[in-house]
Amino acid sequence: MDQKVFHRLLSLFEFKKDYQLKSSGLNYQELHVLEKIFKQKESKTLDISKQMAISPSTLIGILDHLEKAGLIRRERQQQDKRVVMVTATEKGNEKVEMHMAEDRLFLQNLLSALSDEEKEQFTQLLDKLTGSIEDPKLLFMAQGR
Repeated sequence: MDQKVFHRLLSLFEFKKDYQLKSSGLNYQELHVLEKIFKQKESKTLDISKQMAISPSTLIGILDHLEKAGLIRRERQQQDKRVVMVTATEKGNEKVEMHMAEDRLFLQNLLSALSDEEKEQFTQLLDKLTGSIEDPKLLFMAQGR
């Protein structure tokens, strides 16, 4: 791939992150944690941490911010006080729905120059590329190491 094309693609996704920070008031990680909670309806904090590969201490900071913004609710389980359940509030659900609508519009416009067949091929190629990456850190290592 031409490095110029690669950098244009990176710039587009950087623009998307900045745009959604401005439109939602949440950074990329906060938005994706909120989206995970939204999709699962109710989650244990430990499960979110494991599923998203975020350290528990980092996740607690994110959840603190989301709760303070009125986007989530946390409750300790009565049977086991160590377990904290997290749910999105109505305001949190609305924020995620807006984010998902922005994602759909972004992708629709990004891919508008492609035919349906090209979109399918592109999706398959991206799935193959991203599915083959076990550890992103390995992308910066020379082959064969």
